[in-house]
Amino acid sequence: MSNGYTAGAVRALEEAVECEHDFAGWLASVLATVAAGKGSTYAVVAGRPGSWEADLVLRLVQGTVGPDDEYLTHFRQHT
Repeated sequence: MSNGYTAGAVRALEEAVECEHDFAGWLASVLATVAAGKGSTYAVVAGRPGSWEADLVLRLVQGTVGPDDEYLTHFRQHT
């Protein structure tokens, strides 16, 4: 993991753990926002569908946006 975005993500997550009262809820919301930007929950696991990691990420995101992405649009960023 020697890419710049991983180090940045680690720093951001460390800060969020310190600042967010509900870190798990915050993380779920962040992942839902990423999924919304990509158009579906499956987009965030497209690189390794079927892995146990992908399954857990899907469960977290779908628990936030619904199993059929019915609330995904609520997480779209408006720029």
